[in-house]
Amino acid sequence: MSRSTVPPTAPGMVLGTPAAPLRRYVLGYRGYRLDLRQPRRRLEVPTDVVTVALAFEGSMRLTDAVSPAPAASFGSVVAGLRRTATIAQHSGVLHGLAVSLTPQGAFRAFGPLAGDLGGQWAEPGDVLGPRLRALTDRLADTPSWSARFAMLDGYFAALFAYGPDWEPSVRWAWHRLRRSHGMVPIHTLVEGTGWSRRRLELRFREHLGLAPKQAAGILRLQHTLGVLAARADRPTGADLAVLCGYYDQSHLDRNFRGMVGCSPREFLASRTGTGTLPEPTDRVAGRVTSALLDPGAA
Repeated sequence: MSRSTVPPTAPGMVLGTPAAPLRRYVLGYRGYRLDLRQPRRRLEVPTDVVTVALAFEGSMRLTDAVSPAPAASFGSVVAGLRRTATIAQHSGVLHGLAVSLTPQGAFRAFGPLAGDLGGQWAEPGDVLGPRLRALTDRLADTPSWSARFAMLDGYFAALFAYGPDWEPSVRWAWHRLRRSHGMVPIHTLVEGTGWSRRRLELRFREHLGLAPKQAAGILRLQHTLGVLAARADRPTGADLAVLCGYYDQSHLDRNFRGMVGCSPREFLASRTGTGTLPEPTDRVAGRVTSALLDPGAA
């Protein structure tokens, strides 16, 4: 059975652990019910997690934080693996839940559509079918979070029972990338799979929605953020580059800025409250959208 806990630093939120047989594919559930006095914005950095958010009330406005394109508004949404950060904004009223899937779990649940989600946002019904709307309604009418999480356990157990598996060589290459924090050379993956570089890229795009080099970049970014969060001395510059496998500080800054929209120093300052992130322009609305960090809030 799934379990629910209330994190003390996140008012209005409940975390749920999926049933044990699902944990290979489902990382966790997160319920939220927010009624704030003002709109809220947050920066979502790239991760190796596919998210399914089911809205009972409220909607999200999503914008790419690095190369702003037309913003998209969603109630419920599926977010595939993205190599650039996202600015998410809501009115302050938001009620629903989110499911965090491993890339392998997303492929198991969505089938070949998982590959089409790379870098994309989509309506969950377009990915999981029209019955998801009925499930969302039932979840909204269910009185407790533990019962909702149990309902999700049943739903995903049924999906996974007959879903497709990753090809063994894709699974091996992905595990090598994860264990190395994205630092294993791509030619090592080519040699290990026995495929050509082109075939490896094609298979990765089919299974994860991204090329191996893009997936490696996400894993390396996550490692960099983990080092920043875990080290009391907050290493920056050349020291951080060495710890995270970059050639030098310039290489680190260029990659970090290309994925998050700012340098590691600017990102760290925004987290500690001593600075703010740069503000990318929303070209459609013709105004600036602030990328305010709001850790832990929906």
